[in-house]
Amino acid sequence: MSATEADVERRRFSATTLLAAPLVLFLAFMLGYPMLSAVRLALTDPLSGAVPSVENFRALWRDRLFWQATAGNIVIPLVSLALELVAGVGLALLLAARMPARRLVRAMVVVPFALPEIVFLAITRSIFTPRGYANGVFSALGVGPIAFLVPGRATTYATVMLVDAWHTTPVVFLIVLGGLAAIPRQIHEAAELDGAHGWRHLVFVTLPLLRPALVAAVLVRGLDALRIFAAPLVLAGVEGAPVLSTYAYHQWSDYGDDGAAAAASLVLALLCVLASVPLLTRRAARAELL
Repeated sequence: MSATEADVERRRFSATTLLAAPLVLFLAFMLGYPMLSAVRLALTDPLSGAVPSVENFRALWRDRLFWQATAGNIVIPLVSLALELVAGVGLALLLAARMPARRLVRAMVVVPFALPEIVFLAITRSIFTPRGYANGVFSALGVGPIAFLVPGRATTYATVMLVDAWHTTPVVFLIVLGGLAAIPRQIHEAAELDGAHGWRHLVFVTLPLLRPALVAAVLVRGLDALRIFAAPLVLAGVEGAPVLSTYAYHQWSDYGDDGAAAAASLVLALLCVLASVPLLTRRAARAELL
């Protein structure tokens, strides 16, 4: 490398460093420092102040509500994500076809996600209360009333899953719709000439070509679903359908136990990492093959 090329590379590196410096500083102060503080807080003995200590994690181990929250933090996101994938793919396939008022229907599908989450949850809570619209419909049909939001019941968990999926299905829908738009029309035409129609076309042509979009949707929504907080808290309360984020909030706000709250937050962070590693590894392996 000549002196001129080395000088150009040096200037390029300096410019890149200057451009990246604000982002690095932001991440360091807004994410790095709080994360390190949470780790230290979780490893601090609540009585003696000794560091490191696993006393906060022992307290979690003995708490029944923590295990309920851990189970809820696995079941609720999995079911919600499955509902979102089915509904998102179905809506994308429907709206990708030529149909009247397609733009209007597309806008209506996105409306739940466009609303502020707290507004959406307040509306849905009014729907599922004992005297809400849902029980009004069931009562008119001679069924009910149904206890949608009684703490600890299966119907409460089902309601939280349904509402969470309803709110975030537009994200999956838009990702899949973009994936459908990227598939060349010639592939569909060739498949139809080869006799692939209806379900055969969907299963053997469309869905395999949608795999990158589906993986992206699972990765984006899966990690976001693990951080679920507002839906179970607003609809069912802290102990109605507990998850790790509401459990940590409960320990901090109601008991003032910062150490237990930090420990629960670390467990949630570890759960997110464990869930993301297989997807990222598989995607990286496929990228190397390509």
